[in-house]
Order: sequence, then structure tokens, then C-alpha cells
Amino acid sequence: MAICHNGKEGGLVSRRSFLKGGVAVGGAALVGGVLGGCSPQQSGSDAAPLSPVGLPETWDAESDVVIAGFGGAGAAAAWEALNAGATVTILEKQGKAGGSTNICGGLIYMGGGTPTQVAAGFNETTDNYYQYLVAATGPGVSEDHCRVMADESLDLYHWLVDTLGVVFKPGYNPPWPEEENYDAGLSCTGDEFNLDYVGYCEAVPHSHWVEGLTDNLEGTLTGAKNGSGFFAPLQKAVEDLSPEILYKTPAERLIVHPETGRVVGVQAKKDGKPYNIKANKGVVLCTGGFACNDAMVDQYVPYAAGSFIIGTEGDTGDGIRMGQGAGADTRHMNFAYGQLSHGAWIARDSVVGGPLLFSALVNKRGVRFIAEDHYAGSYYAQVARNPYYFRDYETCYMVFDQQTYDQMEEISEVGADVIVAQAETIGALAEALQMPAGTLENTIAYYNEYAQKGEDPLWMKRPAYTRPISQPPFYAVAATTLNGLFTYGGLKINTDAQVLSAMDDSPISGLYSAGRNASDILGTGYCGSGASVASCYTFGRIAGRKVAGEEAWA
Repeated sequence: MAICHNGKEGGLVSRRSFLKGGVAVGGAALVGGVLGGCSPQQSGSDAAPLSPVGLPETWDAESDVVIAGFGGAGAAAAWEALNAGATVTILEKQGKAGGSTNICGGLIYMGGGTPTQVAAGFNETTDNYYQYLVAATGPGVSEDHCRVMADESLDLYHWLVDTLGVVFKPGYNPPWPEEENYDAGLSCTGDEFNLDYVGYCEAVPHSHWVEGLTDNLEGTLTGAKNGSGFFAPLQKAVEDLSPEILYKTPAERLIVHPETGRVVGVQAKKDGKPYNIKANKGVVLCTGGFACNDAMVDQYVPYAAGSFIIGTEGDTGDGIRMGQGAGADTRHMNFAYGQLSHGAWIARDSVVGGPLLFSALVNKRGVRFIAEDHYAGSYYAQVARNPYYFRDYETCYMVFDQQTYDQMEEISEVGADVIVAQAETIGALAEALQMPAGTLENTIAYYNEYAQKGEDPLWMKRPAYTRPISQPPFYAVAATTLNGLFTYGGLKINTDAQVLSAMDDSPISGLYSAGRNASDILGTGYCGSGASVASCYTFGRIAGRKVAGEEAWA
């Protein structure tokens, strides 16, 4: 599957073909919830809730649990429900399982002192992991969901490794400029080492990295490092428990009992015809986000319209709209993940850092607005929801000097073809970028005054990456924020993965959700690569356990 930008074939510019299989890694591979692209919906693209239907005259099939979506969250829910003794039917819109989890960059976010962390010399408590999640996911974070994700993290690790057979190789891939270690099972791809979190938590890396399948790399940009390393073992474990799996059978409407209001089944489309499946215990919606639904993007995240899309063609928001039709509340629908183009802050593959950390990131008016050593996903959250986004932030610039340019020889993507301006003075550079007179000059003068002492009192960039921008000539690289989109708003769920009513915040009987179909830990920010996969597995497993314990409705 080709990755598309606004429906056209394209992809990220790769820096180095260092992984097995000869496939290069692009900047967006860091997310851990990527990477096959999708083109916008050509038909059926709509943002309206999907009204439920009433009881059919006859049921076409019956199961204890019906799960819509066979990606990471759906597979985790199925495994738990099947092991609890429930019968399970899985509806998958696509012709194969996996969703974004299977084709992602192979990163999953875990903490609290996993064996991989400890072996690499990092001793972390569960509380430290929780405190980081709360701090780094930003305003609007669900502390309750963060608490569950932290408390469940060691169990998730052992489930992956001891039960499913997932392998995390020993070792640590540290931030630039330390020596790279691409075979390592632990990598620094989050925001943990940024000074914003001093006083909240200790800096500990959380992104656990797997090697995946190499015989079928369609849809990935990450060679041997891809999500099949933790999805394929789960898929096999689920299939070994013999659920009914219906491919190319999309869930379309929930079936709601007219007297009790309970969700009692799903109306799907099978072989082009309605197919009504009775769910004796409940339904779990795990159909992913809505990045490939133009109407939903326009309605909820219009600032991201036209972005390079991260995900699969199944990310059309079906499960969200089905839940809304049954009266479900939603949360954070206007939040999305994105990052700056040209791998601005991840110049070394799948790790935080690179020479451009020494640059000054400014908006179109020549003003700094964030420390340049943040995690790749931090910038999008900072600028995309600014009320003056298109005026001031749609295109930003990384401004740097000859000393930094000389350090970038190994980074092919930051070459002459992406240098948008070069000048002998900062003033001349500002003029070339059509910035207001004096703004960039003042910004760099203030920055340089404190950078001589390794300080950044304005945004607290780490001293290791803070030095004056003073050696001419000076350069600018354009950094657009339209470089990656996956949505993380969805149905509002409680910590038992029950979908909540928009009327009174009570659980909708018989309805659960997990993955990007739901809103769980995330607030306005994204804490690190692999957080989405971890939340898919954590709350997918909870949903499967809880729905299997429901009393049958009839």
C-alpha cells in the first residue's frame, strides 16, 4: 500500500536504509502507530452519526461477543474474551488483519521497570511512569486512564513476551549524539529527557522496539523494525482459539434493543448484503481513527486537512459514528497527531535528536515558541490549535548556522534541496523569508545572549543542545506541520473500556471500545512513540475481559 499525501502517491524522504530488507525509515515511523498510508475516502465519506437499527426479524448469526476491527485493540479484546470462555465473532473491514498496529514502526510504550528497561540500566517505578504519562500527554489528559496504563504496564510486557513470544532484544538506542544501536529493544523516542518534566518524574526511556516480519513489507516504511513483531504473534494466538473471523465484512450499524436500550448486536455488510449478528454479551468497537474520512477531518481537525496521512484505508471513523448513533459521548475529537516535515528533530532514525537540535525553530513572524529538543510529536500540538495557525504557523523555519550545517553531512534529507534561504546575516535571512523587520534579529540576539552560557530561560532547551547561532552563512529549512496525521479523539470510555452516554456519562449497556476508536490516556499531546499501540493493547484487553464477564441479555 503506497503512502499518500492528500490522495497522491508519495512518501517521507528517507535518511538511511539501515534496516533489514533494505527499506528506509522515514520520520513518521517513530509514532509506533503507523505506517501505511491511505487516500481520502472516495465514497461514503461522512461525519454524521450512524443511527442504530432495531431488532431484526431473524438473526443471521450469533456470538457471545462481537468485535468490530481486527487490529491491535480488537485482537487484544478477542484474545481475552476467548480465554474467558466466550464465543467471539470478529468483523474486519479490510481483507486482512492488523490495521495500523501491524504496519507501525515497531514501537510500544511501556514502563514501570520492565526487564528490558532494567537490563539497559533504567530502574523505574510504576508511579514514575504514571507521573510522566500525566505530564507529557498534556492538558485534557485522563489521569485515571494513565493510572491504569501504568499499573498494567508490567503485565502487558510479560503478556507480550511470556505468553505471546514477542522478543525485545537487549540494549538501548540512546539520543543523539550518543552512538546509535539499532538492534536494541529499548529506544529513546519520547519526550522523557526534556527539561519540562524536571520535578515531575525521572527521565527514563519507554519505547520498546521489536523486529517484525521481513517477507511481506507492504504498507510499511520500516524494514525489519515494524509492528508485525508484536501483532503477528497475537494474531496467531487469537486464531488458535478459533473465533469466527469475517474479512471484508464491515460493521455498519449497532443493533439496539428498543425496550432496554442495550446494544445487542451489529449489522454488518457481508457479500454486499446486510448481515445481522446477535451479541449475547456485548459489542466491542475497535475500528480505528478517522484520518481517512475527509468529512470528519474537515469537521473535527480542519487544521490538518491535506496532511500526509498515517494509518490504513480502514481509518474512516466507522466505529466512532456507530457509537455516536447509539448516544455515545466523544472526547478530544479535535486533537490529532502530527509532526514537522523533514524529520526536523529526529534526524537520526527512530531516536530523538540530531544536529538540527542546535537550530532555532521560529514561526513565519520570526518568533520562537518551543524548545527545539522536544519529541517530534510535541510541535504539532503546540502550533496546530493556535487560533492564528494558518497566518503564523502553517510553515515554520529552522534557522541555523554554518557550524550546524557542517554537522549535517550524514543527513541526506537536509541538503541543498530543502534549504529555502541562505544569507550572510540574520537580517538578510529574515528579509529572504519575508519576515517582519527586526523580529528574527531580536529572536536570535536574545537566544545567542543566553546560549553563550548554555542557557535558554525562555523555553528551557537542554544545555547540551544550546549554543549561539553565530557562524555565517546562516540557513533556514522550512518545516511544515502538514506531515503526518492520525487522530486520537474517539468515543469516551471509562477505565473498564465501557462506552459512556452523552446524556449522563453512564455506561451504555453492552457497548465497549478501545484503540483509536476510543479516547483513553491522551490529552492535547502525544507522550512518545508507541503510546498508541500500548493503549490499544491495554484497553483492548480490559474490554475483552469485561465484556466476557457480562450476563447474556437473552
